[in-house]
This record gives sequence, C-alpha cells and structure tokens, in this order.
Amino acid sequence: MPAVFIFGLFPDSSGKTVLAAALARGLANRGLDVAVFKPRSGHNMWYQYEAFLECKRMRSLFCEDIIKLREASGCPLPYELLNPVDALLAPLNANVFLEQNLTRRMFLFEGDLYRHLIAERYLIFEGEEEKRVLLVNERNINASIVMFDQDYLEELKANTNQVIPVNSLSEWTAIFNELGSKAICSCYQKIKREYSNLIIEGFNDSICPEPKIINEVNVVIGVAPGTAILYDVNEFKRIINAMVKLGKNPRALRAEDIAAFTRKYEILKIPPIPSKHLTDYDNLSRELKEVVDRVKEEIEKD
Repeated sequence: MPAVFIFGLFPDSSGKTVLAAALARGLANRGLDVAVFKPRSGHNMWYQYEAFLECKRMRSLFCEDIIKLREASGCPLPYELLNPVDALLAPLNANVFLEQNLTRRMFLFEGDLYRHLIAERYLIFEGEEEKRVLLVNERNINASIVMFDQDYLEELKANTNQVIPVNSLSEWTAIFNELGSKAICSCYQKIKREYSNLIIEGFNDSICPEPKIINEVNVVIGVAPGTAILYDVNEFKRIINAMVKLGKNPRALRAEDIAAFTRKYEILKIPPIPSKHLTDYDNLSRELKEVVDRVKEEIEKD
C-alpha cells in the first residue's frame, strides 16, 4: 500500500494538515482511493472548541485535524480508527490559582504540557475486537487546576473498556510506551486492509510516530510555511535506523535531529493560501497542484 508521511519541520504551525488535506482530496480527485491517518495527536478543548463539541456529541475523543482530513479524503472510516491515540488538553483554570494566591505556580505550570492534560484515549484492535483505554489525569482534575467538562468526562469513561488513572508525567509516558504502539499499529493494519493509499500526518515535528509504519512508507515530506521538502525515502529510513543503532528512541526523534544529515531531497514551493480555501478542499488541492502531481508520480513508481 503506497503511504505518504508528512511531518513538520517546526513543532507548531508548519502546515502539515493543510498539505495532508490537499493531497488527500487531490489524489482522490485523480481516481485513487485514499485513507488518512493521524497516529497520535492532542487538542485543546478551549481553542478547538468546535472539535470538542463534535467529540462530546459522539461521546468520543479525536482531534480537529482528523475531522478535516477525513472530510478532505472522503474516507468514511470512524474517527477513532483514523486517530488511534488522542489527548484532550485544556487551559489552566486561572481563577483557582488567583484565589489561592499561586500566581507564580500558574506561570510555571503554563509551560508544562502534563499540567494541561485531562485525558488520553487509545483504540486497540485485538483481532476484530476493539478495546478503548482512557488515561485520566486525576491529579489535575482533583485539584481543579484545568478547565474541563465533568459530564463529558463521565461519558468518555462510560464509553471505554478500561480507565487508567495517571498522576505524573512519568506515568503518562510509561502508559504511552506500553499502549501507543499497540493502538497505532493495530489501527494501521486495519486501514491497510481496506484502502490502497494512505496519507499519514505526523505529530508536531516528530519524524517517526511508529518505526514499523515508517519502514513501509513510500513518500516522506517535511513541511514548513511556504515549503514542502520531498526527501529520498531510503536515505530518510537509513538515517532513522542509524539513530536507533546509536541508542536513540525513534519515537522521540524530531526534525532537527536528522535535518543536518539529509543530502537527497527536492524542494517544492507552497503558496500562501486564502483562509476561505483552507476548508474548500477542491480549491486547496488546486492551489497545491504541483505538490499533488509530484506526490502522485512518486506513488505510481511503486
């Protein structure tokens, strides 16, 4: 199955979802059956409120990006399958800190991702049976240091097979290390059986959401505002494998870790996109026609 992996050169606002949506719609319009995949994600219930409302309506948890990518591709598979691991984040509850005269702690916590975590959902397939696991940050919730919707959280708990309380960043990391690969790989295999082409959007500037999947991709694109970099896929994989041999955790590798070692790549330009075109996926795919056509050439080589 031809697979395209898109990662951000920078942690934030690189343009991954815009490019992934354009490719998904553009390839679908060219007659290819296309699925989309966001292996791991996180979204904020306050800043991405419309996505939160959709999650609440469906008694589920998935990210804003997968809503856009699913619509762009026309793929009807469930959101959770296309987005097997998603974390729900929220702003700090400033009122609590101010009432307790903990202003310094509030600003200290603001830069700590764990302090914003409410829950993280995993979808794991064991054969044809699906299992939902919900990690819940009881420390944040019990202390009321984040803004959250208690009714929605209870709905999530009721719609899951296993609830795991977490009380520290190290516990969160350990649970992801245990369950993340199972969720990502099992959902990937299920999608792979149903679709011939797959667009995979990475998480921030992570270059390896799952080694087994990266080993199977045919096209690798790094994206930044104005630029899409088409990497030599074999060189990209060799660099990651070399890093692993040096003792690096592949899932922790970032774009900056390999950028200096890549020699074979092609730079494609991405024009500024009017905001009204960002959700008009036919227009978006036309705006990025050069990239779409180039990726289609690479897919058809295989």
